[in-house]
Amino acid sequence: MSNRVQHVTIVGGGTAGWLAAGILHAGLNRRGDGPDVRITVIESPNIPTIGVGEATTVSMGQTLQQLGVDERDFLKQCNGSFKCAVKFDNWNHGPDGDPLTFWHPFSRQGYLFGYDATNHYIKARKLGGELPFEEALFPGIPAIKNCQAPRPFEGKDYDGLFPYAYHMDAALFAGYMTTYATNLGVEHVRDDVTAVNLDERGYVESLTLKEHGDWPIELVLDCTGFRGLIISEALGEPFEPYSEHLLCDKALAVQIPYGQSDKIESYTTSTGLDAGWAWRVPLYSRLGTGYVFSSAFASDDQAITELRRHLDLPDDHPDPRVITMRIGRSRRAWVKNCIAIGLSGGFIEPLESTSIHFTQMTLRWLIEFFPDRDINPILGEHYNRVVHNLYDEIRDFIVFHYATSNRTDTPFWIEAAHQARIPDSLKSRLELWKVKLPGSLECNNVFSLFESWNYADILMGKGWYDDVELPSEAAVSVEDYLEARKKMAARARRISAEAPDHRAVLTQIRAGDYRPWYNPVAAPAPALDEIAEAAASAIA
Repeated sequence: MSNRVQHVTIVGGGTAGWLAAGILHAGLNRRGDGPDVRITVIESPNIPTIGVGEATTVSMGQTLQQLGVDERDFLKQCNGSFKCAVKFDNWNHGPDGDPLTFWHPFSRQGYLFGYDATNHYIKARKLGGELPFEEALFPGIPAIKNCQAPRPFEGKDYDGLFPYAYHMDAALFAGYMTTYATNLGVEHVRDDVTAVNLDERGYVESLTLKEHGDWPIELVLDCTGFRGLIISEALGEPFEPYSEHLLCDKALAVQIPYGQSDKIESYTTSTGLDAGWAWRVPLYSRLGTGYVFSSAFASDDQAITELRRHLDLPDDHPDPRVITMRIGRSRRAWVKNCIAIGLSGGFIEPLESTSIHFTQMTLRWLIEFFPDRDINPILGEHYNRVVHNLYDEIRDFIVFHYATSNRTDTPFWIEAAHQARIPDSLKSRLELWKVKLPGSLECNNVFSLFESWNYADILMGKGWYDDVELPSEAAVSVEDYLEARKKMAARARRISAEAPDHRAVLTQIRAGDYRPWYNPVAAPAPALDEIAEAAASAIA
């Protein structure tokens, strides 16, 4: 008899639970010649999901492609739209004290004669008359600013004129993945877990379900959200907070309609407020918005008042709901025969929409380290090391946004940028980047989601290099840059001419009928390593 794990139990539904079911089915059962691993999702009928994660990173496209999902069907069913950049307002102030606006697009600047083109831009800008950084080096930005989509309706799924991610309704996506997974044979049990039963080794031996009684466990995924029913409560794994570095611990969430003349933006907006920042996520039929803030600097009522004023909400509009966030990570994500996935494993404030990316990557790595019934602890040790590096790397990137802010107009912004808040792993790099651009030697590693060019985008947008002369400038030619700029400008014009209006293409997509579910016989999905390679390429 095979010693392979024959049954994976997922406790908790929502985005994390059902994405776990889909990815595990795709990775474990699709192509092998052995018996399928049985996958069961146990979902409480009485616990609502948080469901505010309405934006993704570019890796989401590769995951959907791996699952065999029709992209247009996904957009239609999940009230989706395209996300091609993040626009930051009022995170930094200019010399006159006015709020700055800068952009974080999803494509790299490229190289000219061995140097990051940003070096050339910095030198050329000193001569005067140069375009804003994002327009100079990112040909898709004019179309993005004009609310155009990254792909035409007739285009190939997951293939755009420039890289993109998605905005989507989290609750609809959870339902979409529920239908997807159950249609492929994932078992759905709607019941409450009333007890977690451990054996003499401290492993999860069984669950006690309110209606179904004793449920034996081989391998269990904890997708129970911030509560961490198994990883935290039953197994007692300590939680390591990031509050030393990140101040925001609460969020307000609200949905608002579009105005009659509103275009649908193909980007997320993050606006700095007094005690944190507000997000704006444009879905097809509505806006998702809210306020991530620090309870040490604003009460719930103060934050609600500020958000209502920021959104100009009418008096009769209901107040936003208040969500308490647990910022940090479980000390270990894999303990005994339990793996924490999603919010139970950790959470970092959603400034760069990384929550679903964490779920995707931890599941891919679980497939890489998938155990037999003996659950060799060395697998968990290596898995935990990889997961923890990802959390810490993304923590540093989020702290980086605050650490490089020059706002001193409220106590929150002063404290958020305080040197004591900056992890040593980031502090040394910030010192280095005063004399050079971010580079691959100090940024990129196997765990990275954000690379050197992502850091450079933010620094350039914040004016970090406005009054700096870099040694690299002596080695680059303005003439080379101006020649390359002609080509980039021509490409920008082509993209703007080909990219359709965002609302128009989404309306066209929603009018169609598509093949909604993967057919393993008619359309074999790409191999997991092909998708992983494509994801790495897209992120880069």
